[in-house]
Amino acid sequence: MLHATFATPDLTVFCRLDELGLVAVGQRLEPDRAVIECRVAEPDPWCRGRGSQALSRGTDTRRLAHEPFGHRPTTLLVRVRR
Repeated sequence: MLHATFATPDLTVFCRLDELGLVAVGQRLEPDRAVIECRVAEPDPWCRGRGSQALSRGTDTRRLAHEPFGHRPTTLLVRVRR
């Protein structure tokens, strides 16, 4: 290539997390697995039960399986406001 163009690597786009409404904020690679820490791209501050704006009561951590990259199983560590 005569005019190669390079861009900053974006883990969110590479792992297709943007399609899930998530943003990658970190990763941990181990010999037997990969863990990608994610946050919700657009948090929803509304309470579904009361129909009003809710107060944050901390965060919950959810572990989800994701498509493997290479030979490692991949886990998404998603932090969600409670």
